[in-house]
Amino acid sequence: MKRQIILLICFLVFTSCKKDDVICEFPPIEHVKIGGINQAISIRGNDLSKPLLLILHGGPGYAMLPLFHMLLPELEDHFIVVNWDQRGAGRSYSGDIASSSMTLKQAIADAKELTEVLKVRFGKEKIYLLGHSWGTILGVHLIKAFPKAYAAYIGVGQVVNVVKNEQNSYAFALEQAVNNSNRKAIKELESIGAPNSAGEYRDDIGYGVTNKWMEFYGGSLYGKTSSDEVIDLVLSDEVYFDHIDQWSDGYDFSQFLFDDANVWSFDFAKTHLKLSVPVYIFMGHHDYDTPFILVEAYYGAIEAPEKQLVWFENSAHFPFYEEKEKFLSELIRVSDNH
Repeated sequence: MKRQIILLICFLVFTSCKKDDVICEFPPIEHVKIGGINQAISIRGNDLSKPLLLILHGGPGYAMLPLFHMLLPELEDHFIVVNWDQRGAGRSYSGDIASSSMTLKQAIADAKELTEVLKVRFGKEKIYLLGHSWGTILGVHLIKAFPKAYAAYIGVGQVVNVVKNEQNSYAFALEQAVNNSNRKAIKELESIGAPNSAGEYRDDIGYGVTNKWMEFYGGSLYGKTSSDEVIDLVLSDEVYFDHIDQWSDGYDFSQFLFDDANVWSFDFAKTHLKLSVPVYIFMGHHDYDTPFILVEAYYGAIEAPEKQLVWFENSAHFPFYEEKEKFLSELIRVSDNH
């Protein structure tokens, strides 16, 4: 009877299953209405009895529907893995989306609505939530506001405070430039000046300059001068290959989120310390995109039913790309603990 129910669920969610087991085949992409607009998701999994894992991508606008399937297909033996192109990003981008809807509040509401859609669709009481970079902002807000919806939270490249992020990234880039006598980098960084107490530069080009030199000194991909190879891999997949302009336009459009004062004003170290959901933080020890020193301090102050800080010694901001095998084993361990 259980087997028949699982097969029936597969049919209801528009997948096909093999007759000799419960492995389901999902389409590479599908659209669901969230927050009043169509948004793209990708579902992968080999067993519908496994827990749900919703992945919140970074950026904002750094859509990566196929990346976990490309890098960590074994994860699909342990979870039903759901990737989502957030409002205005990737295959969810449309010129019809109002820029005024690109707010932190709406992004959180979209994520919660998708959570409920997935819970109903797969008959799960709770789901696992994994956020990367920008996605960790949504993730921590979600588990604080709706703890009963989530089995555990995994923050990868955790953001604590956007302003302090920018200040620490700049300080790292300038220090490395000076230590390496890089006159070009020093000149560019000194010309924009350090971000002020509000995380702002004299000119908006400052954010790009800091990011360029932070990446150049391995703060995004350890030992590399750029993280371009990650997005090159993402865009090589069929999901985006014929939609590169849409991906690029969506990335640019998603920057409207930074016009929301709420994105700049939050500080989890002051407001989100008591959490009712198990918390796991996966951090690259060389991450200066979301500087690890801020995360280490925040983690130490968190009160949660269970918490763990997992260090990736040979990674910066993308441990799921830089140390795939360890990332996979640690994530499987999280599911085994619950």
